[in-house]
Amino acid sequence: MKEPVVEIKKCGLGATLQDTGRMGWRRFGIPLSGAMDAHAAGWANRLVGNQPNAPVLELLLQGTQLVMLQDAWIAITGADAGCNLETWRTVRVTRDQVIRFPRNRSGVWIYVAIDGGFEGPRFLGSASVYPRAGLGSPFANGSLLNRSSHGQFAIQAGVAGRFTPREERRDYDSTEPLRLWRGPQWDLFPEKERQKFFAQRWTISPESDRVGYRLAGTALALDSTQIISEPMRVGSVQIPQGGLPIVIMRDGPPVGGYAKLGILDPDDLSRLTQYRPGLEVEFRPVEP
Repeated sequence: MKEPVVEIKKCGLGATLQDTGRMGWRRFGIPLSGAMDAHAAGWANRLVGNQPNAPVLELLLQGTQLVMLQDAWIAITGADAGCNLETWRTVRVTRDQVIRFPRNRSGVWIYVAIDGGFEGPRFLGSASVYPRAGLGSPFANGSLLNRSSHGQFAIQAGVAGRFTPREERRDYDSTEPLRLWRGPQWDLFPEKERQKFFAQRWTISPESDRVGYRLAGTALALDSTQIISEPMRVGSVQIPQGGLPIVIMRDGPPVGGYAKLGILDPDDLSRLTQYRPGLEVEFRPVEP
């Protein structure tokens, strides 16, 4: 019988289990889900020797407090929430140790990985929580987490530690232009409106979540943005009625009936997820 390894003393603004997502189910109307920032989640698993698809604990902004119930190796990546442990490196923690994330400084999503990987109920092949469809539930105060197996991870003799290279630790306050590939309805937008989109800096709206990030700015003009509903990729920049873009995120709908100006480069999608509401972002076109 497996014993709990972590207690979520305080869940803060949000805590769920996420992995690389629910592959192959979008044609049935099931979103991909998975870690919002695939880059940071991937590094968390890599640091403790897990497989890339091992479930990690995804935290929102701040306020979470964890209590270790067993000794373990862990890695914390993603947003800076003033954690009392070093982040972006492998850390040995002991039973009864408390891990705190008191105050958000930059970024949005935080990832905690444990050697052996966290264990959670799997729905359609994934442990990723998608509450809107009843696929798992967010954690609450007092929730207990098991791990899949006792990890075999150990720091090799003569090695001081494992950490993420500095160039891989992203600055979540630096909103460099994000790469946008042409979308299926690119040609529906007049050249003037495409130029308007790329010429301005858009503001991340507070009305943003795992479904989509809304952008505030000067609205685009189009006679009609409605189309026959069609499949939609994560990272699609959809222009609904009103002309203000929505970037479709991990829990976003698999199909949509509004024109899509472009599709965000997958690597830059992870960057965008870490931009807090109020930050400005701009895009640059990727020429085919």
